[in-house]
Amino acid sequence: MKENLKKILHVEDDKDIQQYIATVLSDSAEITPVSTIKAAKAALSNNTYKLVIVDLILPDGSGTGLVLDLAEQYPSLPVIVFSSHEITDTMRNVSRVFVKGRFRNQELIDTVHKLC
Repeated sequence: MKENLKKILHVEDDKDIQQYIATVLSDSAEITPVSTIKAAKAALSNNTYKLVIVDLILPDGSGTGLVLDLAEQYPSLPVIVFSSHEITDTMRNVSRVFVKGRFRNQELIDTVHKLC
């Protein structure tokens, strides 16, 4: 592992999407993938991350609730919403929204570099 890699928590239940994001960001980030809100909260309590990428539909609840919890507990932690659902009402701590299948890899890479 390179020491200059940014630690990013990726909350996504689709293993293919987890792998895809890890591959796209492999040169600049160390991705910790988790599939549930419960696992995300455990990871956040045990590690320090520079950024969180969150899907909105998760097996144990709404990613929106997690994003709101992040705003309260980690107000300076940037959040990217990465979902197949478009969002019109963005939450105050969401730095960027990406819709699955409607973005360029370089957009995601550039956004991560900007936020971390």
